[in-house]
Amino acid sequence: MTVQPNEPHVEAEPLVRLFDPGQRIGWVYRDAEAHRHAFTQPPPTAADVPEMLLNRARAARLNTADRKGNALKVGGGLTAFFLVVAMFAGTPGFVLAAVSAVGAVLVHTLSGGAATTAEEKVGQVRNELAQRYQYESAAWTHAKAQFEYTEDQRIRGLDLWGALPVGVGNARLDVFGGTRRSREGFLTVFGASTLRERPLIVLDLTQAQICRELSVLTAQMGAPVDVQLLPSQQTQSSIIDGLRPDELVDALVEAVYGDTSEATRAGRSMDSRILNRLCEALGENVTPARIAAGLRALLGDLDDSGSLTRAERNRISDDLLTDKSKDQIREGLMRLESFVQPLAQLGTERAGRGPGYLTCFSLDRTTGSASIELLTDLAILSVARRLSTLEEQAPAVVVALGEHEVQRRHLEQLARVCEWRGAQLTVMHAHLRETARDMIGGGAVAFMRLGNHQEAGVAADFLGRDYRFILHSLTDTRGESVSDSVSVTKGTSTSTATSVGTSRSWGTNWGTSSSSTYSGGFGFPSSTTSGSSDGGSYTESENRSVTTTHGTNESTSHTEGRTVSTSDGTTTQRVYEYVLEPTQLQGLAEFNLVFVERGADGSVKTRTAVCNPNIVKLERFSNQPLADLPLPPRAEVPPQQPAVVADRPAPALPPQVHGYPVHEPQPAAGGHPYGAYGAQPAGQPQHQAWPWPQGNSPQPPGAWPPQAPPAQPQPKPQQQWPGQGWPPQQ
Repeated sequence: MTVQPNEPHVEAEPLVRLFDPGQRIGWVYRDAEAHRHAFTQPPPTAADVPEMLLNRARAARLNTADRKGNALKVGGGLTAFFLVVAMFAGTPGFVLAAVSAVGAVLVHTLSGGAATTAEEKVGQVRNELAQRYQYESAAWTHAKAQFEYTEDQRIRGLDLWGALPVGVGNARLDVFGGTRRSREGFLTVFGASTLRERPLIVLDLTQAQICRELSVLTAQMGAPVDVQLLPSQQTQSSIIDGLRPDELVDALVEAVYGDTSEATRAGRSMDSRILNRLCEALGENVTPARIAAGLRALLGDLDDSGSLTRAERNRISDDLLTDKSKDQIREGLMRLESFVQPLAQLGTERAGRGPGYLTCFSLDRTTGSASIELLTDLAILSVARRLSTLEEQAPAVVVALGEHEVQRRHLEQLARVCEWRGAQLTVMHAHLRETARDMIGGGAVAFMRLGNHQEAGVAADFLGRDYRFILHSLTDTRGESVSDSVSVTKGTSTSTATSVGTSRSWGTNWGTSSSSTYSGGFGFPSSTTSGSSDGGSYTESENRSVTTTHGTNESTSHTEGRTVSTSDGTTTQRVYEYVLEPTQLQGLAEFNLVFVERGADGSVKTRTAVCNPNIVKLERFSNQPLADLPLPPRAEVPPQQPAVVADRPAPALPPQVHGYPVHEPQPAAGGHPYGAYGAQPAGQPQHQAWPWPQGNSPQPPGAWPPQAPPAQPQPKPQQQWPGQGWPPQQ
């Protein structure tokens, strides 16, 4: 059935950009201000007058002062001298004195010219430098303003949001966690970009109709949309379209058994044999209703459905199995009939309608768990069977799982078929447990908000760990030591010394002396005296001395010391920690996701994105990946102590974009919240809509309420949709 494009809460015009080329799962935020370059040209500085000119002016001033002083001294002296001369010489002296005075005045006056010229030169140079500084300052200010204006224009031209592509070669994507709103937003963003390249099949098994927004937008773009609500409107479902009897039997048996403990090979073989023989008896017209009627015939139960003719019923009940065989497998027949009977009306009103470019199988909320599980498994197996036999371009497949667990065997079978056919498979897991935990890592992985701590721990383990250096311990040591010592020293010493010495001296002294004295003169008497002497001497001496010394000494020393020491220190330790902590996964914003890709060498590349469809309403966004821009150099800031140094920081999360509408469908009076749909009137398109029952339309909940068509018709660019041969021509 076709989705009605006139839904009021979906604004088609701005959201058309969701269908731009390039498959994406969201948008990456970039802080444009971080790429702003600073104006690095230094401002001009005022230049000083050259020192040489200042020295010349200073020398000129000193010269002038000396010349004026000398002129006054010499002129004054000469004037005074000539005045003195004038007192004696008269008039000529006065004339000379006047000439000297005038000359001194002239010399004093004319001596200041050089200094004035030097000062004027300094002032001229100072003015020129000031004018140059003003010019350079104005030029620098203009250059800075021009640079900042150009930089502002460049920054404003940078996109803040860029697409996060799935990546070439990523044929498998698993998305874990998220809320209903965030999962719907992801499906809208991812599905719209996928539809630009190829057809899309969505298995919406959440029972929350998260495919609704995508189907409305796709219908507004003019592409055929086929939405099938199960099981309330299973009469128009195409789950079993195109399946041969043997493929239908295999799908039914797999759906009945799955991965249960009762799924023995013997039981599968027995049920397959019974159903295949029954299909042979039914001929070419094999439907779930006729199979259920045939099983009731084998059981001998009454059947008023009219699915079988009397002849067919008699042939099946009498000739297909013996009575003994019926008794032995009666329990198995009853089990098969109980599973097949709810599917009796499956596809009875399909009327040969082909699939849409967007095909959605959506579980509703009007059935029990047993029917949900059966239809879930049958839908997955049916898509896998159809993909394996499809001759056209293989469509992409999105499986949105809900609270009910899906058989792992069936998901793996669908994954194998998609890999074989080259069809891209995306599985959205509501939780990361059991089947989802076992299947993680089959391709690219995206994590949305994981509220459960155990699921967040599993996701953190998958992201891996990395070495970091963190603060391990702080050390604060204080010590004090006191020492006190006393020492006493006593001693006695005795010394004796003997000294013996002998000295001899001798000598001989002989001498002769004589003297004569004569005295006399003029009448005095004279006298004469004479004398002589002779002698000798000899000396000898000897000495001896003995010295004895006795002494006693005693000393006492006292020593006392005090020592105080203090030390502070930090210790870092290399640890192996989560790249992204589980609490960060639990605290993700509603539309934030962490996209993880593993390289061939085992490396992990982690990026964050936002999957809010309202991003396309912003001005500075692009549906193409952002170009890598080098960051401007930053001034290095020394690390503070204690510091935590991480080799690999956790990925930064983009800002949250608010404004995404919250829509929770309300049940309509007397039936399904989205109404029932019937056959289209003659002349209308074969694809049906999401009509509301006449007279039972509830108040608009803000989701998909009906309203009048818009005044401006929505464009329907049919030529935009590729995929030759899909859907098949009517």
